[in-house]
Amino acid sequence: MDDISDMKRREVEAFLSFVAGAETERAVKARSYHILATYEQEDFERVSDLFTDVGATAGFAFLGRDVDDQAPSIEMVADRGHEVVLHGHRHVKFGGLSYETAHDDLSQGMAAIEDAASVTPTGFFAPFKAVSEGTLKAAAELDLGWVLGKPDEGATVPAEVELIDSVYPHDSRLLEGGTSPADTFEQLTDAAADGETFLFHPNLLDYYDANDEFAEWIEAVGPVSVGEQVEDGGVGVVLDCLRPLRIE
Repeated sequence: MDDISDMKRREVEAFLSFVAGAETERAVKARSYHILATYEQEDFERVSDLFTDVGATAGFAFLGRDVDDQAPSIEMVADRGHEVVLHGHRHVKFGGLSYETAHDDLSQGMAAIEDAASVTPTGFFAPFKAVSEGTLKAAAELDLGWVLGKPDEGATVPAEVELIDSVYPHDSRLLEGGTSPADTFEQLTDAAADGETFLFHPNLLDYYDANDEFAEWIEAVGPVSVGEQVEDGGVGVVLDCLRPLRIE
């Protein structure tokens, strides 16, 4: 029998938790689409255009495991002035992870992106927004200036890391619950006070036919990447276009 690495097992566990959290048939169908929908470079270009056309920017999350397919997309979004955000090497929950395990995964993901696309991620968006104290320490040591996530209870946040949380419920949770695209983005526009950070899932916006409303939200709000937000303020955006499971 093949040897199963701890991180591959954790990736499957995170995937099963994601599926188990679908409480309605509508949610099951949407999450099934999210699991299968693979963004190609033309998709990244289309989403990038929504921002650059109105002078806005965003952070695009990438996994180290996907760089063989997505290196040109990483280079493209960086060349257009967007932020390349590390989402880890594998799509695992970082809550409860030891420093050593977290450091190994984050450093492997960063190295994969740097080697494939000559781009260094500047922040870390934790899958499922779960982060351990060891993960925060590893992020600080790897010069990841900000982390989007919720720390384990009692975790100490290093002074070198800006810990950020995002507006909730986010786009896919609202749409999954039956809120129309128009009402979803009206609610998210109302939430876009200065200093807020938003998480969007463009492949699910495709599924829910919500791209027009998304484009209108971008034009109305004029968001920036989280790196820019940390430096200069404004409304920050991280985009998660990634499949939550891919086992080689």
